[in-house]
Formats: sequence, C-alpha cells, structure tokens
Amino acid sequence: MTRILKIKKIKSTPEEIERCLEKCLETVKQKIEMKREKDYKAFQERIYQYLTSYKEKNITKECGTYKGEKRKEFLPESYWNEEVPAMLYPGICETVKDIQKSKFKYKPHLFAFKHVASSQTACVNLFVPILESRHANEILKSIDACPKDFKEIDRSTLKYGYRFEYWDSTDENEKGLLGDHSKQAGTDADVAIAYKNTKGESCLWLIEHKLTEPEFTTCGGFNSKGNTLEGKEKCQNCTMKEIIADHKLCYYDREKHYEYWNIMSDKGVADFFGGDYEGKGCPFRGGMNQLWRNQLLAIALEKDNPYKFVSFSVVTHPDNCYLDDSMNQYRKLVKDSPKFSSFKSSDLINASKKYPELLDWVKWYEAVYYGK
Repeated sequence: MTRILKIKKIKSTPEEIERCLEKCLETVKQKIEMKREKDYKAFQERIYQYLTSYKEKNITKECGTYKGEKRKEFLPESYWNEEVPAMLYPGICETVKDIQKSKFKYKPHLFAFKHVASSQTACVNLFVPILESRHANEILKSIDACPKDFKEIDRSTLKYGYRFEYWDSTDENEKGLLGDHSKQAGTDADVAIAYKNTKGESCLWLIEHKLTEPEFTTCGGFNSKGNTLEGKEKCQNCTMKEIIADHKLCYYDREKHYEYWNIMSDKGVADFFGGDYEGKGCPFRGGMNQLWRNQLLAIALEKDNPYKFVSFSVVTHPDNCYLDDSMNQYRKLVKDSPKFSSFKSSDLINASKKYPELLDWVKWYEAVYYGK
C-alpha cells in the first residue's frame, strides 16, 4: 500500500517572510564573523609564535608580566627602559639611537619596549634598513604603491629624508594642522618619506604600518565616555553631508574643537570623500576613522603648501587580510583615488633581495616576522 504524503501550504504575510529572511541573514553574518574571529586568532597566534621564538633564542627565555599574569610574548620589566627596544634589528640600533637624539625623535608606543609584536618596532625594523640604503630609491619605486611621480628621496629634509610618527610639527606643545595633537595623542603617520618628484617639486608619502591588528583605530569621539547617548545617536544617524553642514553634530568638533570638519567643508575635500558608502550615519566612526584622519593630514599639508603632493598608504603583514574590509570600503569612498594605496611588507622585502648588502637584514626580517 502506497502512502501519499500531503504537504500543507503555510501562508505567510510579506512581513513574516521579511522577518524570517532578516533572521536568516543575521545568522549567516554571525557565523561568518565567528569564523573570521577564529581565523584571526590563529593568524595572531602564529605571528606571536615566530616573535616569541626569536625572543627566547636571542634575547631572553624569561616571561614578562601583563595584568599580573606571566606572558611569554611580553618582555621582562628589565627591558622596558632600554635605550632602544630589544626587538629591534641589531644592525640599526645605532641609527635609531641617533634618530632619538635628534629633533625628529619619535614617541615610543606603550608596548614598543614591552611586547614582541609591537607594530611600531616592526615598522622601524622594516623601513630603516631600506631608507638608509643607497638603493632606497630603486626599492621604493619597484612597488606599485609608490607615488607615480616619485624620483628620489629628499635627503635634505626631515631625518635623512624620513621621519617616524610624523605630524606637521616637532613641538609637542602645538596642536598641529588637525588641531588634535597633545603629548598623549594625535593623528600621525607611522613613517613619512620626503621626496622630489619628476618635476623637482617637494612631496611627501605618509605610510601607516600594521602588523597583527585586526582593525584600524576607530572613532575615539563616538566611543568616548563623554559622548552622551544623544550624541552617539547623531554619530549613528547623521550623514557626512549633514555633519559638513553642521559640525556640532560631531563630538570631535562639539567638545574637542578639532579641525576635521573645517577641512571637510572645503568642496574639493568633500568631493574627494564623495564616493559610495553603504552604511548608515557617519562613515568615520568605525575602522575608516584612522584612514580618514591620516588622509586629512595629507590634505592639510598640501593646503598649507609645504608639499606639492601628499599621498597616503597602508602597509600590512602579508598574511593580515583582516584590514581589507575597511580599506576596500575606504577605496569606494575616495573613488579609488591615487592618493590612497596599500601594499604588503613582503613587497619591500622581495624588492630588497637583489641587493647583497641587505640580505642579512632580509633573512633576519623574514625569520622574525614570517617564520621562514
């Protein structure tokens, strides 16, 4: 005897179908985010292992302490007050000491002397050997992110043509072009390279370096305890165009009196950031905030006329893909402007391999940061 299975049709309203689809979409998003977090943790742990291995073989096997807990990726307290970080490439220690005695000295990050994965120390380890090399121009010009009119590093300015933690002054009592600088904080580029273009004009290349970070610095104003619930609602709902029309909608302007939105009020600047944005509210409260502020610094420097052309790039570890979402969103917002680009640290490393005098450093860098 054959049994016939009857399927009863269930009628759903359009609203019920929409709610069901929204719930399914949210579940998918959660699963994607969970996988992303798992993958990121694996990436971070792998880099920590490379760096910790170097530390234990070449510096100390002793663990440092963080929040009362012994952690192998932290250096012992005896290394925290050294003249240069223990994780610095030995071949550049004297150069960095010289930088730190000059007016172009840079302010060490909180974990620069404490943690093996200091992005600042990694940045110095990547750029000093190249920028001090007689082959620096050829190496820089070999990567796609290099400004197209780059001719040569301008060795007559900054510290031999470059500066770490760059902003538009060396006086810590000044607020800078963006009005956000203090002795504790402010917008700066991890490294700036002064150069002459093919017309002989003075230009500047700002570069932000990321090692294991999963995201760029988000908006301090949106996240500030001083920002009221009403203020945060403005951040979440007001568009860039609305904030340009009324700067006080932004906590940065309302409470801190930073220059960000004054700069944005220039039509040319507003147009620069006039590309697609699929989100709601201010585009700069999330991961694009740091990109935006660095680009504003570049724009302000051009407007202030010390440089004819100022571009901004991000350099990341070759296995760090976790910043890509924010950078891709940002590219859309700035309409793929040539004034913004990104590249991998391995681009510079590979370009350096053809020069024998850099091979010891290349081998060291690849072992410490790539685990080779």
